Amino acid sequence: MTTQTKISSKSERLAVLNNAEQEALYGLPDFDDTQRLEFLTLDEHELALVNSRKGLHAQLFCILQIAYFKGKHLFFRFSWDDVLDDCHFVLSRYFPVNSLPKKAPSKYERYAQREKICALYGYQPWSSSLSSQLELQAAHIARRDVTPNFIATELIIWLNDQK
Repeated sequence: MTTQTKISSKSERLAVLNNAEQEALYGLPDFDDTQRLEFLTLDEHELALVNSRKGLHAQLFCILQIAYFKGKHLFFRFSWDDVLDDCHFVLSRYFPVNSLPKKAPSKYERYAQREKICALYGYQPWSSSLSSQLELQAAHIARRDVTPNFIATELIIWLNDQK
Protein backbone atom coordinates (compact mmCIF):
# COMPACT_ATOMS: atom_id res chain seq x y z
CA MET A 1 0.00 0.00 0.00
CA THR A 2 1.43 3.36 -0.96
CA THR A 3 1.43 6.46 1.19
CA GLN A 4 -1.13 8.04 -1.14
CA THR A 5 -3.50 5.08 -0.62
CA LYS A 6 -3.10 5.30 3.16
CA ILE A 7 -3.87 9.01 3.14
CA SER A 8 -6.92 8.72 0.91
CA SER A 9 -8.38 5.85 2.95
CA LYS A 10 -8.47 7.97 6.13
CA SER A 11 -11.32 10.33 6.86
CA GLU A 12 -10.75 13.80 5.49
CA ARG A 13 -12.50 15.35 8.49
CA LEU A 14 -10.62 16.78 11.40
CA ALA A 15 -11.25 14.68 14.51
CA VAL A 16 -11.71 17.17 17.34
CA LEU A 17 -13.51 14.89 19.78
CA ASN A 18 -12.64 11.28 20.48
CA ASN A 19 -15.31 8.57 20.17
CA ALA A 20 -16.23 8.67 23.87
CA GLU A 21 -16.65 12.47 23.78
CA GLN A 22 -18.74 12.26 20.61
CA GLU A 23 -20.97 9.60 22.17
CA ALA A 24 -21.36 11.61 25.39
CA LEU A 25 -22.40 14.71 23.46
CA TYR A 26 -24.33 13.30 20.52
CA GLY A 27 -25.24 9.70 21.31
CA LEU A 28 -28.75 8.54 22.09
CA PRO A 29 -29.32 8.89 25.85
CA ASP A 30 -29.02 5.69 27.88
CA PHE A 31 -31.14 6.46 30.93
CA ASP A 32 -30.87 4.54 34.17
CA ASP A 33 -33.98 4.10 36.35
CA THR A 34 -33.47 7.40 38.19
CA GLN A 35 -32.98 9.32 34.95
CA ARG A 36 -36.03 7.64 33.42
CA LEU A 37 -38.12 8.91 36.31
CA GLU A 38 -36.65 12.40 35.92
CA PHE A 39 -36.74 12.79 32.14
CA LEU A 40 -39.76 10.66 31.23
CA THR A 41 -42.10 12.26 33.76
CA LEU A 42 -44.04 14.96 31.96
CA ASP A 43 -45.39 18.27 33.21
CA GLU A 44 -48.78 19.59 32.05
CA HIS A 45 -47.36 21.48 29.03
CA GLU A 46 -45.39 18.46 27.84
CA LEU A 47 -48.42 16.22 28.36
CA ALA A 48 -50.60 18.62 26.35
CA LEU A 49 -48.12 18.41 23.47
CA VAL A 50 -48.11 14.60 23.64
CA ASN A 51 -51.91 14.49 23.70
CA SER A 52 -52.04 16.68 20.59
CA ARG A 53 -50.37 13.91 18.58
CA LYS A 54 -52.57 11.34 16.83
CA GLY A 55 -52.04 7.67 17.62
CA LEU A 56 -50.06 5.74 20.20
CA HIS A 57 -46.98 5.52 17.96
CA ALA A 58 -46.82 9.33 17.61
CA GLN A 59 -47.50 9.92 21.31
CA LEU A 60 -44.88 7.42 22.46
CA PHE A 61 -42.31 8.88 20.07
CA CYS A 62 -43.16 12.39 21.26
CA ILE A 63 -42.61 11.47 24.91
CA LEU A 64 -39.25 9.93 24.08
CA GLN A 65 -38.22 12.94 21.97
CA ILE A 66 -39.20 15.30 24.80
CA ALA A 67 -37.18 13.27 27.30
CA TYR A 68 -34.13 13.01 25.05
CA PHE A 69 -34.35 16.71 24.24
CA LYS A 70 -34.47 17.55 27.95
CA GLY A 71 -31.44 15.32 28.46
CA LYS A 72 -29.26 16.38 25.52
CA HIS A 73 -30.97 19.27 23.69
CA LEU A 74 -30.84 17.18 20.53
CA PHE A 75 -33.27 15.15 18.47
CA PHE A 76 -32.68 11.54 17.56
CA ARG A 77 -33.91 9.06 15.03
CA PHE A 78 -34.37 5.61 16.54
CA SER A 79 -36.39 2.44 16.35
CA TRP A 80 -38.42 1.07 19.24
CA ASP A 81 -35.82 -1.69 19.63
CA ASP A 82 -33.10 0.92 20.21
CA VAL A 83 -34.93 2.28 23.26
CA LEU A 84 -36.95 -0.67 24.56
CA ASP A 85 -36.44 0.03 28.27
CA ASP A 86 -37.59 3.63 27.85
CA CYS A 87 -40.58 2.46 25.78
CA HIS A 88 -41.63 -0.02 28.47
CA PHE A 89 -41.34 2.68 31.14
CA VAL A 90 -43.48 5.11 29.14
CA LEU A 91 -46.07 2.48 28.26
CA SER A 92 -46.42 1.36 31.88
CA ARG A 93 -46.68 4.94 33.13
CA TYR A 94 -48.88 6.61 30.50
CA PHE A 95 -50.46 3.82 28.44
CA PRO A 96 -50.80 0.83 30.80
CA VAL A 97 -53.27 -1.11 28.65
CA ASN A 98 -51.27 -0.74 25.42
CA SER A 99 -48.34 -2.65 24.04
CA LEU A 100 -45.47 -1.43 21.89
CA PRO A 101 -46.81 -0.16 18.55
CA LYS A 102 -45.61 -1.89 15.40
CA LYS A 103 -45.73 1.36 13.44
CA ALA A 104 -43.19 4.19 13.70
CA PRO A 105 -44.12 7.84 13.14
CA SER A 106 -43.74 9.28 9.66
CA LYS A 107 -40.95 11.67 8.74
CA TYR A 108 -43.51 14.48 8.67
CA GLU A 109 -44.66 13.62 12.21
CA ARG A 110 -41.08 13.49 13.52
CA TYR A 111 -40.29 16.93 12.10
CA ALA A 112 -43.59 18.39 13.31
CA GLN A 113 -42.77 17.13 16.80
CA ARG A 114 -39.31 18.68 16.63
CA GLU A 115 -40.77 22.09 15.85
CA LYS A 116 -43.32 21.83 18.66
CA ILE A 117 -40.71 20.67 21.18
CA CYS A 118 -38.35 23.50 20.19
CA ALA A 119 -41.17 25.99 20.68
CA LEU A 120 -42.10 24.45 24.03
CA TYR A 121 -38.60 25.03 25.42
CA GLY A 122 -37.87 28.32 23.64
CA TYR A 123 -35.40 26.87 21.14
CA GLN A 124 -35.24 27.59 17.43
CA PRO A 125 -34.75 24.87 14.82
CA TRP A 126 -31.46 24.91 12.90
CA SER A 127 -31.41 27.32 9.96
CA SER A 128 -28.94 28.61 7.40
CA SER A 129 -28.79 31.95 9.22
CA LEU A 130 -27.55 30.12 12.31
CA SER A 131 -24.90 28.47 10.18
CA SER A 132 -23.55 31.88 9.15
CA GLN A 133 -23.56 33.08 12.76
CA LEU A 134 -21.77 29.90 13.83
CA GLU A 135 -19.03 30.48 11.26
CA LEU A 136 -18.53 34.04 12.51
CA GLN A 137 -18.42 32.83 16.10
CA ALA A 138 -15.87 30.13 15.20
CA ALA A 139 -13.64 32.75 13.56
CA HIS A 140 -13.96 34.97 16.64
CA ILE A 141 -13.08 32.10 18.99
CA ALA A 142 -10.14 31.03 16.81
CA ARG A 143 -8.59 34.47 17.33
CA ARG A 144 -8.29 33.64 21.04
CA ASP A 145 -7.10 30.03 20.72
CA VAL A 146 -6.72 27.77 17.69
CA THR A 147 -6.82 24.51 19.64
CA PRO A 148 -9.60 22.38 18.10
CA ASN A 149 -10.93 21.21 21.49
CA PHE A 150 -11.13 24.79 22.75
CA ILE A 151 -12.99 25.94 19.65
CA ALA A 152 -15.40 22.99 19.84
CA THR A 153 -16.11 23.56 23.54
CA GLU A 154 -16.67 27.28 23.06
CA LEU A 155 -18.96 26.70 20.08
CA ILE A 156 -21.05 24.21 22.08
CA ILE A 157 -21.38 26.77 24.88
CA TRP A 158 -22.34 29.47 22.35
CA LEU A 159 -24.93 27.20 20.70
CA ASN A 160 -26.47 26.37 24.08
CA ASP A 161 -26.73 30.08 24.85
CA GLN A 162 -28.40 30.75 21.48
CA LYS A 163 -31.07 28.08 22.00
